[in-house]
Amino acid sequence: MMWVTLIIVGFIAGALSGSVGFGGGMILLPVITFFFGVQVAVPVSTIAQLMSNLSRSVMGWRSIRWRQVAWFLVPALPFTALGAFGFSMVDKVLMTRLLCVFLILFSVMKLRGKLHLPQGKSTMLIGGSLTGVLNGLLGISGPISSAVFLTLNLSPVSYIASEATAAAAMHVVKAVTYGKFSLMNTTIFLNGLFIGMAMIAGNVLAMRLIRLANRQAYQRVVGVVMILISLWLMIEVK
Repeated sequence: MMWVTLIIVGFIAGALSGSVGFGGGMILLPVITFFFGVQVAVPVSTIAQLMSNLSRSVMGWRSIRWRQVAWFLVPALPFTALGAFGFSMVDKVLMTRLLCVFLILFSVMKLRGKLHLPQGKSTMLIGGSLTGVLNGLLGISGPISSAVFLTLNLSPVSYIASEATAAAAMHVVKAVTYGKFSLMNTTIFLNGLFIGMAMIAGNVLAMRLIRLANRQAYQRVVGVVMILISLWLMIEVK
């Protein structure tokens, strides 16, 4: 029954993250935590999300904005490792709630057309730094990196594939760092691999649908979903 539940939840998480670029980990992590405990859940989720992000990157390969991804990753990768070092040291409840408030404000301003960040190197560098630290500390990266890539006003496929490429690289760094602290082993890796396969199935369905989406309407949907998920996470985090 446990694996049936994880496969179903993994598919739903993959469909959500494949549709809007984030949210899959937020659905997946509580379920994995319920079955395995938090110390195992975070590295298992990291492997599953790595597979999911890699699949979205491959499916949208031709639409990836490589220059923007590169500028994002320059600070994101070292800061992800730095954040992972402090994984067990921070007040995760307080940090997560503050992050949710930020994401809600960002989304509301984006939806109202009040947010006009420069579509250049500085935005990607600052966004990559913040995403990396919070990714390592809290195991949450999707909403933050998605917010950064939303500022580029990309097509749905380009947005999903570019954000997924950046996220995959950060998950690799995080997995290696967890391994250095003996938080990763063969069993954890295989469990993450299995759940990741269910997420890929959800990704395939989602990527087919977003190719038909209108760019402006799609960005509004992403903004609304970001608000709803942030509100849910703010209430549920313990």
